[in-house]
Amino acid sequence: LHLAQAFWLSVAPAQLPPCAALPKPDRPEGSHLVNTMGEPVPAGHDGGAIAGSQMQANLTSAKEARKRAELDAQLLANRIALLKQEEEKAWKKIEETRKRASEIMELRKSNEHKFAAKENFYKAKWESIRQAQAQNAMSRDKARALRDQTKQGLMEQKHVNARCTKEQSQNLLLQKKDREAQDRQSNSERSAYLKARKEDAKRRLEEDRLAQLEKFREDYEARTAQEELLRARTDALVAKMEKEEMELIQRLQNTQNVQAGAYEELEAAMGHTSQQISSSTRNFGGSAGAGSRSGGSAGGDRPQPAA
Repeated sequence: LHLAQAFWLSVAPAQLPPCAALPKPDRPEGSHLVNTMGEPVPAGHDGGAIAGSQMQANLTSAKEARKRAELDAQLLANRIALLKQEEEKAWKKIEETRKRASEIMELRKSNEHKFAAKENFYKAKWESIRQAQAQNAMSRDKARALRDQTKQGLMEQKHVNARCTKEQSQNLLLQKKDREAQDRQSNSERSAYLKARKEDAKRRLEEDRLAQLEKFREDYEARTAQEELLRARTDALVAKMEKEEMELIQRLQNTQNVQAGAYEELEAAMGHTSQQISSSTRNFGGSAGAGSRSGGSAGGDRPQPAA
């Protein structure tokens, strides 16, 4: 059924065959009957069996005929649907064609209106150009006449200006000479004034230089006197400090002598039972005495402070 439907859908409507009548089974007269298996039934069989076989054959033939009729009906329905579809497509194309024709007609009318408007525009423009050309020609004639008149007036004015210019030039030349003489006199006076100012400035500079040198000399002498005063004070301070140093050294030597005497008294008091301690004390006292003597020698040999 599907293969038949696809076949008829692919065939053009003009090629569709008319619906034919269902074929009838051909059976010549006097032919033998056949059973449900398609085998011939002998004529000498029982009449009831023959009637049953005939009924079965008729039923089978009816079913096949019904199926063929249904197939033909389906094919017809498919062909009818195809024809309707083709008709719808044709009407759509007709509508599109009419719509396109209407659009073309509207476009043609629009173009005709545009062309007419453009033609009218160019006509009006050409007319305005011709009027402008005529107006320009008239204006050129008037301008030429005015230009000639102006030219004549300018020539006369030029001659008058030339005479006035010549007189002004002579006056300016005389004024220039007078001004140059005044400038020379003024420059001479200015040069003399500047020269006097320059000499005066040089004199003042020399006076300032001498005054500055005198000031430098006074400052130098004051600083030298101040340095001498500071040096004297420093020498006095150094002498005082040296004296104080000698006094401290003497006091230290006296203290060390008193300490040695105290150690000797301690040894005598303790006796021979603490000889080891006494020996250690004497050794310590000897080292302290040596230190004091070395300190005294160092005090006697100390370097003198620089001036």
